[in-house]
Amino acid sequence: MKLTIINDYYFRKLPDELLQEIKDTAPGYGITEVEQSCVTVDDLVDSDIVFGRIPPHLLIELPNLKWQHLASAGANGLMDKELYANKSMLLTKSSGTFGIPIAEHIVGMMIALGRDFERYYKKQFEGIWDSEWPILLDVSDSTVLIIGLGDIGTEVSRHLKGFGCRLIGMRKNADKPHGVIKDVRPVSQLHEALPEADYVVICTPGTAETDKLFGNKEFEIMKNTAIIINVGRGMIIDSVALAEALSGRKIHGAGLDVTDPEPLPKGHPLWSAPNILITPHVSAATNVTTGRRARVFINLLKRYVAGLEMYNFIDFEAGY
Repeated sequence: MKLTIINDYYFRKLPDELLQEIKDTAPGYGITEVEQSCVTVDDLVDSDIVFGRIPPHLLIELPNLKWQHLASAGANGLMDKELYANKSMLLTKSSGTFGIPIAEHIVGMMIALGRDFERYYKKQFEGIWDSEWPILLDVSDSTVLIIGLGDIGTEVSRHLKGFGCRLIGMRKNADKPHGVIKDVRPVSQLHEALPEADYVVICTPGTAETDKLFGNKEFEIMKNTAIIINVGRGMIIDSVALAEALSGRKIHGAGLDVTDPEPLPKGHPLWSAPNILITPHVSAATNVTTGRRARVFINLLKRYVAGLEMYNFIDFEAGY
């Protein structure tokens, strides 16, 4: 039996102590590591378990694969069952590991954009004491619309509660009570909620239902002082419409950790849009993230080896 770990740009090589714990948890398995940039069918064809993202075009050539655990919370590009040689294989994700770092990233973007840190950072390097006051916004007591109330949306709601924010949540099952947010609405009420929001935070997965959820119409009905933050998937926002909304001052600012396309190509209008902060899909990439992801996998591996019930399954029908 073989277990293969795929390391990539975001999921760095495991420290020795965690690698040893995996070996101790599954003593009957041969453990190998490979870099995603150069992984081949030969590296994976005998693998029963893979921890990491297998390039989609290789899946059809892996009939022995019984379980793939993703180091991510999403499974974009892996949702078609026809990709898999073994249609009954298990596919799990690392949900529960990203809430804290991404929530901190979101709050950081809200403050940086609202307080126009970019302006002052530039003036600092120019050696200019800028006494003029641009438009500066508070996070405290603002109204924040959070779309998607999974691990990330829930964690950011906890962070923002400490600022005294009025929180509006949106998710598919709006009738389900939320531990932090009392005002939970269905996504079908997006247009009614947008004019209320000072900040819009997108934490929802990228699915057919959320594709281009934000476009010209949505930016038209937002406050011109509103800031939108996206840590979900780039496809949720029409990138060209966002660039136009920023350039036309229809909204105040945007913070993007995900874009469409991704990577964002040179010359794209978002690069030159005013009051935008773009980070290259690194909101979860703190110095402890790899360990958190590995801990989820080790806990699942213990259950797998013992024949116990698993969790964190990808729902192929829901799309995440």
